[in-house]
Amino acid sequence: MINKHKNQKGFTLVELLVVIAIIGILATLLLVQLGVARSRARDAKRIADVNQVRTAIELSFDDLGQYPQVATFVLLGPILVPKYLTQLPSDPLGPVGVYDYNYANNGITMFHVWAELEQKAVGALKSDSDINSTTWATGERISGLLETCVSKTVVDCVYDQGQI
Repeated sequence: MINKHKNQKGFTLVELLVVIAIIGILATLLLVQLGVARSRARDAKRIADVNQVRTAIELSFDDLGQYPQVATFVLLGPILVPKYLTQLPSDPLGPVGVYDYNYANNGITMFHVWAELEQKAVGALKSDSDINSTTWATGERISGLLETCVSKTVVDCVYDQGQI
C-alpha cells in the first residue's frame, strides 16, 4: 500500500500555493500598470481638447475681432459650437470633477484655456504656453497656473494655451 501512494503523480499543496502567489503578484503588477496607462490616455485627451479649443477660439477671433468675453469654459459652447467645434469637449472623467477644463479672458485681446493633468507629461508640458496670468490687471480670474506636479490637492501639472 505504501508504494502505491509514492507512485502517484501530481502537485503538492505547497507547490500549488507558490504558483497561485506568483500569479497573484503578476496580476497586481499588471493592474497597476493599466491604471497608469489609463491616466496617461485621459491626459492625452485633455491636451488634445485644449489645443482644439484654442484653435476654435483663434478662428472665432479671426471672424469677430475679439476673444470670447465669457466667464467660464462652459459658456464657450454657444459661441464656438457648431461653427468652430462640433461639440464642446468635456473631461474624460465626467462633466464635473477635479480635472475640469477652464477658460478666462482679460480684455478683448487676451485669453487663457487650461486643464489640469493627472500625471506629469514632460513632452506635453514643454510644448504648452506656460501662461502666468498673475500680471493681468483688472478682471483677473487665474492666479499663475504653472505645472509643478507637487500633489493632487493643489492645481499642478497644468497644460495651458492662450494669447497674452
